[in-house]
Amino acid sequence: MKSIYLPVFLIVFSLIGCQSKINKLFDAEETEISRDSLELTNNSSEDYFDEDMGMDETDYSVDPTTTLYFDSAFIFEYTTEEGQREEFWLYHNTENGQLLYMPDDPMVEFVISDPLGNYYFFGDDGHGTKTIDGVNVSWVNDPAYDENENYPISDRYVTIKKTGKTKVLSDDTIDGEGYLCEEYKWDFHQVAGSQKVFVTEMIPVNFYQVYGFNKLDGDIQLPVVSFDFTGIFGKNQVITQVIDGGTNLELKHYQHNPAYVEAGDYKYSIQKPDGSWKETHFPLLKKK
Repeated sequence: MKSIYLPVFLIVFSLIGCQSKINKLFDAEETEISRDSLELTNNSSEDYFDEDMGMDETDYSVDPTTTLYFDSAFIFEYTTEEGQREEFWLYHNTENGQLLYMPDDPMVEFVISDPLGNYYFFGDDGHGTKTIDGVNVSWVNDPAYDENENYPISDRYVTIKKTGKTKVLSDDTIDGEGYLCEEYKWDFHQVAGSQKVFVTEMIPVNFYQVYGFNKLDGDIQLPVVSFDFTGIFGKNQVITQVIDGGTNLELKHYQHNPAYVEAGDYKYSIQKPDGSWKETHFPLLKKK
């Protein structure tokens, strides 16, 4: 996948970055694991979801002590620098709020985040050993975050207001009803131009986790590397479309679309203060 930038937003974000509360990553905890196999299965909506068949997660024997399960998917479509339309997927567990992302990276098979800001990297250490590395992005679950703040937040650099225009993200929704999206217009005070953003508050997810993928070390980033509205929009405000000149990022689908990670054979270790490693229970799996 090719990366794309939102040009006007990058200029403004550099001006208002002080309000975004983005901190450096906490120290990573490298952990050792061993396993016989790892299986990730995902199904397109055409192949999996059939109303007449009544398929649901209850049709599967999912053991939470060995299997990580994601029942839904965010499917984003974006414009590349060459003007082509491509997409990226984020899987969502609606029960615990975790997200699954599969980056285009030879060393990392997938990344899982949780609403507390923990990110786990599943991959190869370069020597044939499968490992899990973990970091914490503190502002994903910032205790100073004000749930009662009136988001989005305008300031002396930009004014963000509702336009009154709405649209509905309606296909294949889990509850059978569409998700109402409201349009906000950005008027910039110190640079030319404006942009529009559609937002919904009807999908229960800490959306700051999505922005966190672009703050991880190395090459683990979303294809849209400037996709970050931390401190501007709220955690519960899912961005469904960004329109900025020739750039268009859009959530095309949020739908029932299961993915499974078989992780029962993993050995998870944490580093103790003396530098040694201790095997312990992997926190994303339920204890037996």
